[in-house]
Amino acid sequence: MTPVRARPRSRRLRRAPARSSLDGPGPARAPSRRALGALALVLGFVVAVAAQRLTPIAGPPLYDGVVVEAPYLWLAPPAGHSGGATGVTQTIAVQGNQSPNIGVGTGENPPQIGVFAGAGDLAMPAGTSLIEVSIAPVPPPAQPSVGVIAGNVYRVSLTTQDGRAVTGLPTGGVTVELRGPTDSSNATIERFSGGRWIPLASDSVGVPNMYAAGVTDFGDFAIVAQPDWTPSPDGGGGGGGGGGASDGNAVVIAEAVIAAALVAIALLGLPLHGGRKSQPAHRSSSSPTPIDADRTTAQPDKPPERKRRGH
Repeated sequence: MTPVRARPRSRRLRRAPARSSLDGPGPARAPSRRALGALALVLGFVVAVAAQRLTPIAGPPLYDGVVVEAPYLWLAPPAGHSGGATGVTQTIAVQGNQSPNIGVGTGENPPQIGVFAGAGDLAMPAGTSLIEVSIAPVPPPAQPSVGVIAGNVYRVSLTTQDGRAVTGLPTGGVTVELRGPTDSSNATIERFSGGRWIPLASDSVGVPNMYAAGVTDFGDFAIVAQPDWTPSPDGGGGGGGGGGASDGNAVVIAEAVIAAALVAIALLGLPLHGGRKSQPAHRSSSSPTPIDADRTTAQPDKPPERKRRGH
């Protein structure tokens, strides 16, 4: 008897029906993420340029905070400048035999002079329980032999509760910082001692026109600039609020431009979020794939079972 051959299994895949031109245009493609990212960068650059043009920064940026430099205050102001230089006195308690941390400065923003010492960096007489720090602007005791005093002369003293002098240790750790008037660059801090001004090793501390020097003794300090230095106008003092309205309008415009750009950037993020298609869930091993379905429907015909004949 001829055996019945099984029909070969069908391996045809289901094909999507061809799209006809009569079906109309297909769905609009969302902008690519790369294009939207580039557009967001351009808008951010526009925001930065607009903010700088409308509300420019007066000086180089600082990376440890925002410092708005107030006009310099003079003890004896030149014509067109502001007077009213201030001093400060502060009493600091001593615990034990080690000197405390010291950080005292005048009230300007930023301070026109400050004195700083770390814990244990001061030489104190025996029995010291209080340290009084005194800073005051004073008239110049003399003019330097080279250069010109830029700003005020400040008298600094550190004394104990009974008036004995406190000094800095030779190992260092005590610093005096002075801020000069506008454009007092290429200057140094000098200390008046023995009837003359002595230059100190000075460093710029980042804020325009501010310098720092390590000291062991106190006394009269000043910033000494080049011989041809003269104070330039700093806009301080009295007068005029003529630019207030225009400055306010510039700030309002800058805020509006920044707000509009931020809204645009937020709207650009919508296509990125909404255009993503959800990924299909993982197929269970029990659900048939199209190929499995075809295989199921294309099972070969089984030969009919023969009935057993009874004996």
